[in-house]
Amino acid sequence: MKSVKKLLFLLAGITMAAGSVSAADISADSEKAQGYISRSLKTDTILAPNGAVTVMHALNANRSLGAESKTVEEMTDGVYHIRGWGIAHTIAIDAPEGFIIVDTGDSTATAAEMRSYLEEKLGEKINVAAILYTHNHYTDGTEAWMDEGTEIWGHEDLDRNKRADQGVSILSGNVLTRGAMQFGILHPAEGPDAFPNNLGFGADKLIGIKSYLPPTHHFIDGEIMNLIIAGEPVEVAPNRTDTEDSVGFYFPLRDTLVTNTMGIEFMFNIYTLRGAMYRDPQDYLEAHDWALSKNAGYLLDIHGPGYRGEEKVRETLERLRDQTQLINDQTLRMISLGMDARQAAENVYMPEHLRDGHETYGQVESQVKQIYYGNIGWMGNDVYDINPLSVNEEARRTVELMGGFDAVRAAAAGAAEEGGFENWSWAIKLTGMLLELNPADSETKAVRAEAARAIGHRTTSANARGFYITEALAMEDGLKLGEQTITLDLARTLLGTPSAEAIKAMPLEDSFEYIRYLVDPRKAEDNRLKFSLAVEGKYDFISIELRNGVIVLAETELSEDVHIELTLDEWSRFVAGEHSLAEHHDLLEEFEGYLTRGL
Repeated sequence: MKSVKKLLFLLAGITMAAGSVSAADISADSEKAQGYISRSLKTDTILAPNGAVTVMHALNANRSLGAESKTVEEMTDGVYHIRGWGIAHTIAIDAPEGFIIVDTGDSTATAAEMRSYLEEKLGEKINVAAILYTHNHYTDGTEAWMDEGTEIWGHEDLDRNKRADQGVSILSGNVLTRGAMQFGILHPAEGPDAFPNNLGFGADKLIGIKSYLPPTHHFIDGEIMNLIIAGEPVEVAPNRTDTEDSVGFYFPLRDTLVTNTMGIEFMFNIYTLRGAMYRDPQDYLEAHDWALSKNAGYLLDIHGPGYRGEEKVRETLERLRDQTQLINDQTLRMISLGMDARQAAENVYMPEHLRDGHETYGQVESQVKQIYYGNIGWMGNDVYDINPLSVNEEARRTVELMGGFDAVRAAAAGAAEEGGFENWSWAIKLTGMLLELNPADSETKAVRAEAARAIGHRTTSANARGFYITEALAMEDGLKLGEQTITLDLARTLLGTPSAEAIKAMPLEDSFEYIRYLVDPRKAEDNRLKFSLAVEGKYDFISIELRNGVIVLAETELSEDVHIELTLDEWSRFVAGEHSLAEHHDLLEEFEGYLTRGL
């Protein structure tokens, strides 16, 4: 059924384009003829209270979030919006059998402070009967909200997705590092390069003490469920926005919707620069249609300021829904005209009232490119891209054609010095080629830092600022994790290498899966070997076979000719790269020689 809807969605875009309008008409009537500049880039800068150089829309983002200060606001009888602790808010409902808490914050310390603010406002201690997770992102302060008998509710896939992002996963290092880049975690707390609003994170997001606990009760994927939780009626519906495990809540006795990125001032990110699974726009539209059907009088979003009044709630939901549909439909229209992703991004038009002031998180162009890739894939219209030169060879030939390394560096420096968005972008393009040829060239790095910083200071988009300023600081060895200077490569290693303690705490199958990704096919070539092992507490043997450059795992009731018994501590330290298995058998020494990290 979903595939049929997607086809109809695609046909709608094609039908719109099937009239007399041509790609040439679009291009001639667009900003492209004069040189394209995203409307998320603004010329005039101002100074934020923390010294950040930024633009007005970015400075106003805290107000749009409802996060200008730490506060607990009673939105309607017994419903509290706890805001000001960063990008995500917590909602508390005074239910008949105790409080319901929706989402638990970024850390245990943050959650404990939120709880103290709520109890201070109420003038008494609270008892938390249930915790409801909207999705897996803001669930790290759970223990601070736990009382005796507290139930934890979440999507049936939430725990698995949480572990995939932050647990023993081959992707953790890159995912977390890109998140650190986007949210400015490695930026200074004060000064021109500081994050100007709460759309960034502090280092506590990465290194603060967390106390996530998995759900004890589950919402069924794709189903609308009517439940009684803590004596409170609640309708739970799919709210697929930035994760597949996202749900929304409607509390009918309170006439209140509680959502994830459906009641916000910034437009929804179909694509986030840090990277994520494809977010199908149709899912977002369906979630909004459900929310609109409630005709609710109150809308509390974990990223929004909170809205009162049926008319204001409807207006907010319709704006967000229609922004997303417009980007989707117009991207498909550009595809039908033969444009590639970049051309489509330059030609999709959004009316000013939908766009201006709403690009404080992502930007339209990023969303257009993702929809292109989600429907068409990476290939555009240039057959060169099928089998291009290597990146290094392409850079070498291009730089040589432009007069050589010194001439291109001088051109980049001149463009950066002259300024303006076209010049800064050109300087970044040129320095990218030069650094491919000589990554250590300090003069090139200085030019790149100047150009990236100039654009970063002038974008309304928090996502874009995070990446631009991270790039500038990386060029200057200015990235900090706490007081420690750090490189992005080191961040990926630190964040991507699980500790033995973390491995012990995760399900054993996660660590078995993890070793699949450690094999280096260049080392393994056509070598084959097979052994079995048993880890204390695991009753079945695990067969591990190396063949054709991959590791194949299987549960078996029989041991192989080579079999080892390990304690959980030994296995965890092996996966973390702190312990060798060579002492157990010569075959294990050979096996370790085919792995890439830790050993």
